[in-house]
Amino acid sequence: MLLRVNAETRLTDACYAIRYSPHVVNQLAIVSCENYGIRGRSTIQLISSHDQSVFNWSDAVFDVSFVETDPSLIVCGSGDGSLLVWQLNKTNSSPVLSLREHQREVWCVHWSESRSSDALLSTSGDGTIKLWNFDSSPMLQATLSGHESVVYEARWHPRRPGLIASVSADCSLRLFDIKQSSNVISPRAHPAEILSLDWSKYDDHLLVTGACDNRLRLWDIRMITNAVSVFDGHEAAVRRVKFDPHRRDRLASTGYDGQLKLWNLTPTNSNINMHTERFSKDFIYGLDWNLFERNKLVVGSWDRIVRFCEIVSM
Repeated sequence: MLLRVNAETRLTDACYAIRYSPHVVNQLAIVSCENYGIRGRSTIQLISSHDQSVFNWSDAVFDVSFVETDPSLIVCGSGDGSLLVWQLNKTNSSPVLSLREHQREVWCVHWSESRSSDALLSTSGDGTIKLWNFDSSPMLQATLSGHESVVYEARWHPRRPGLIASVSADCSLRLFDIKQSSNVISPRAHPAEILSLDWSKYDDHLLVTGACDNRLRLWDIRMITNAVSVFDGHEAAVRRVKFDPHRRDRLASTGYDGQLKLWNLTPTNSNINMHTERFSKDFIYGLDWNLFERNKLVVGSWDRIVRFCEIVSM
């Protein structure tokens, strides 16, 4: 197969997160941080085919999520422990809302893709996952505990409301079913800190994790004690994993080795690396698939370059 870089966007700072809009074709939000997020300001850029908006914040911002039920809003997770909601038609303004319940930096924000309710989750260095209700006025709905260290990422299941998977520096993968008040744990899902996870968009029981052991692991939540498959190939920690929203048999990963990898998930070769592209000597934090156009994805690195990629042959 061949991967082509169709375009590049240069940032002023290191890229921390990228998200394609679920509402507008080819619109995406890019988060970048001064001094690699250690201290200083951050920038949120909203890019589309026709225009570009920029929002600035005085602290680091580590993640961004589009609001599934309102195309005019995005929410960000900040280094000061707050959640920031921005109105997209108010360029370079202050956030329209700031919510602070976490005691440390917010690493992940994710709005429920099921759209069955206005449900937002956030994860933090304080070891908790917080659930937010936006039905009438924004309010903290619940705090999920159990992790013993930084919770790097949590994701709502795309089709099963109330089901959440989370990963942590404590090496565990946890499943929270808030409707059943259950908490299932794989206590040592990797032998190192787990940085990322994603649910399959086609198989309700499958998810993938990426960790500091340089590996990805595929899990069946019906039997979470052992991984279905292990993906070797990265030369440093795996920072981001993403299932292809258009194909059940493909996922992408990026890592601290500056590589993008595409993996084949067919039953006969479930851990075969289809393609590797070494983009940079720096960490790659940003990765997302285009939700509207097949075979397109975007990669954002600490080298301050966002690359718009396309798979042009198989």
